[in-house]
Amino acid sequence: MPYSKLDVTLPLPDKRPFPKELQTVGNHIKAARLSRNILIKDVCATLSISRETLRGWELGEFEPYVSHYPAIIAFLGYNPCQIEVDTIAGKIKEYRYRHGLTQQEFATLLNTQASIVWQWECNGRVPLPKTQKRILDVIEKA
Repeated sequence: MPYSKLDVTLPLPDKRPFPKELQTVGNHIKAARLSRNILIKDVCATLSISRETLRGWELGEFEPYVSHYPAIIAFLGYNPCQIEVDTIAGKIKEYRYRHGLTQQEFATLLNTQASIVWQWECNGRVPLPKTQKRILDVIEKA
């Protein structure tokens, strides 16, 4: 009986390189793309980016601009950035990323300077109570 009519079919292991840890935005996007079996061209169309940009994000060569984050958050269904939203600094940063605003654009909303927004986000400077109220009014209206 050296030969048998037994035919065994086993599924091939998935050789796609899933990120081991989701440490970068690109890792989050790649994991979502692979787990949902979405084509690269479809991800690029959804995020309005080129293949080269997606490749750079997924390889960790560079990070997305803040203007890309609204589409990234919509694609993933969550914000991939670890932002502590219990502080005023975290609330500002979360709002900016959710709405794709630069520090300059957020500063314009409050009639202040981008350098001051940067200082708030880095907890180097805490806004005055009156300014905190204005910030929270802008954030809560969204």
